[in-house]
Amino acid sequence: MAKKGDQDNKQPQSGGGGNVVSLPERCPVEKCGKKPTRSAFCEEHFHWFKEGLVNRKGEKPKDFDKKYQHYLKKHRKAS
Repeated sequence: MAKKGDQDNKQPQSGGGGNVVSLPERCPVEKCGKKPTRSAFCEEHFHWFKEGLVNRKGEKPKDFDKKYQHYLKKHRKAS
């Protein structure tokens, strides 16, 4: 059983919380130094991320060339 005095000794933690996440300073895709605008990516690489050309960490998949060619064909038709 807890003693009456133990409850009074507990103090709320201060320090702003431990779940603070720092925002990235640049796009995570290699050789890209642009400032992130959407979901940690620059505008161009955000579209790549949505199409599956890069993952959340900015790494390219093994079949990047195939996916990139499909991406280019798709966007040429739209233009």
